Order: sequence, then C-alpha cells, then structure tokens
Amino acid sequence: MQLEKWILKIVLGILNILTFWLRPQPKRITFISMTMDHLSADLALIDQALKKEAKYQIHYDLMQIQKTLWGDFLYFLNLCRQMIEIKKSQLVILNDNNYIVSNYKPKGTKVLQVWHACGAIKKFGNQIERSYEIKGYDAVLCSSEYWKKIYAEAFEVLPSQVHVTGMPRIDELMNKQKQEKQKDAFLRKHPTCQNKKCILYAPTFRGNIVKGFQVASFDISSVLDSLGEDYVILYKFHPLLPSVSVDHPRAVDCQKEDLYTLMTLSDVLISDYSSVILDYSLLRKPMIAYIDDLEEYENTVGLNIDYQKEFPGAICCREKELIQALKDLKMDSGQNVFQEKYMTYADTHNTQRVVSLIEQLMQAAH
Repeated sequence: MQLEKWILKIVLGILNILTFWLRPQPKRITFISMTMDHLSADLALIDQALKKEAKYQIHYDLMQIQKTLWGDFLYFLNLCRQMIEIKKSQLVILNDNNYIVSNYKPKGTKVLQVWHACGAIKKFGNQIERSYEIKGYDAVLCSSEYWKKIYAEAFEVLPSQVHVTGMPRIDELMNKQKQEKQKDAFLRKHPTCQNKKCILYAPTFRGNIVKGFQVASFDISSVLDSLGEDYVILYKFHPLLPSVSVDHPRAVDCQKEDLYTLMTLSDVLISDYSSVILDYSLLRKPMIAYIDDLEEYENTVGLNIDYQKEFPGAICCREKELIQALKDLKMDSGQNVFQEKYMTYADTHNTQRVVSLIEQLMQAAH
C-alpha cells in the first residue's frame, strides 16, 4: 500500500510539471465526484440552476469508486484526468474530499465544497485521522451558523469561507407538491404500505474504507412482530454498506428509493449518527435514535453535537426500548430548537443562494 502511494505521488508530480502551461478557461465550471457516475441531489440541482443562467461552460468528471484492483486502476487514471480538468477550470464544484485539490490545486482555480450532507453529527475530515490532509477549498456550503466553526476545522478553511446558504436538496424536501406526487407513486408501487404506520429506518455506517463498513442494526423482523400488523418498516441503509435483505412481509427494502420520498410518507424516523436526522427535523415528525455504542463512539470517532442532551426524541440501546418508544410515539418538545439550531433555511431558496455564491466565486476567479 505504501509503494502504491509513492507511485501515485511520483506520477502525479510529473504530470503536474508537464501540465504547467494549462490555465483556467473563462467561465468554465467542472463538477467532480468520486461517489456518483451521474449528478444527483445537491449537485444535480446546482447544475440545473446554472444551465438556466446560461452563463457558463459546464463540464463533468464523475465516477463511482469500486474497491477492486481494476477499480483502483480506474481511480488512478481518473486522478490524472482530474488534474488536467481542475487546471482548465475557473471553478470546481465537489461533494466529497479530493486528493488533487488537497495536494496539487492550481492558484487560478476556485473550489466550492458542497459536501454530501446537511451537517456532520460525527467528526470527519481533518477532525479525524486521515491518509492525507484536506485543504484547498475556497468556499464551503453549510446549513446554519453552528456548522461554520466545525466545517472550518474539518476542511481547513476560515469560518468566513463557510457560507450559510442551506443545501439545495432541502428545496426538494420542502416542495410539498412534488413530494406528494412521489409519495403517491411509491404507495402505488408498494400497496402493502397503504394505511400503515410507516417507520423509516435509515442508519449510517461504522468503520471506514480500509477496514470495511458495518451497521449496528436491530432485528427488524423481531421489532415488526412485536408491534403488530399496523406497522411497516421501510429500511434504507447508507450506500457504502453491503446490501441487506430482510425476510418479512412488512419490511420494505428501499435501497433504490428516494430518501426524501420515504421521509415524506413516514410517520417516524429511526436513525443514529446519520445526518438524516437534520433533514428530517424540518418535517416536524417524531424521531428515535437506536444506538448501542454511544459512549464508545464518542471516545473513538467523536461527535460534533451533544447527542444525549440534544437529540429530539428517545435514545434506545436495546430492542425492547425501541419497541416501547414506537408504541409511545410522540413529538419531542426540543425538536423545534434542534431544527432552528442546525437547519436555518426551509424557504425553498437554498439553490438560488448557492448560485449567487457561485457568481461571486466566478467573478473573483477573473
């Protein structure tokens, strides 16, 4: 592994020297992602809005990393392409951390970090041990003033470089007409969910890309049997987790379903350290945390919020507690405070605020 890193460093160093003559092309914006082979979520909404502006030349460098020998080789080739694309762009828009930006960013290129979540419940980026230091960003999006200091630390930027625009995807979540249409389409596809109490289970992962990913889950079938016929569980695990199949007639595999559609039709969310609790707080519905490793997690990975004090709902560490919390379901009195602290905007203008910020960055790149 160490040899591979040295080879990568040498090849990219040589390529950086050989492409010294490349300069940013006027009005060129490039979207780069290592976790998607087509634009979705925030990046897709930003792309659509920029195309309506009709001011910019928009390019894409998208791939979904596969942890295989062939996948590693394709990733290596893509890093070489990224270096050229970044040097030719006035602005680069990312949704994940980027090796080229952190190590070889050219002076003439601006970089906007959108990130792929509405916040960071667990520590991340430069807050934790990494294989390389994250740096090189000119602007970062966030959802409230609370995240500015945390994002500044995680991305090695100044707090003034972290902008409270809200995330474009929230415009979609708060679009009631669109969400109702998608909800109706889901119920036609899954008629067993009609007239049921829908529980959305959306946990994050444990582990990392080196050690592998796991989920600390409860027994979905056992919980459903304890609750009775009126309940269904819609489960959607983090995309980095291995596929999970639950053999129960009222457990619905929603891995390929839109998360916001699931939020809209659900009656309650069960999660853990996932940032989905931030998005869900805007809907003013009950939430439950299922966490059996809180103390250990705080001492190893670390958290950016005081989870025990601030989570707006029951925190369960055993299945019996979870079942009881679902039976006694009610809104937590602290949910409004939680939402206002961590999610400032619900006005459906987040995308436009991001486009305005991009215009500022493009003017500064001249």
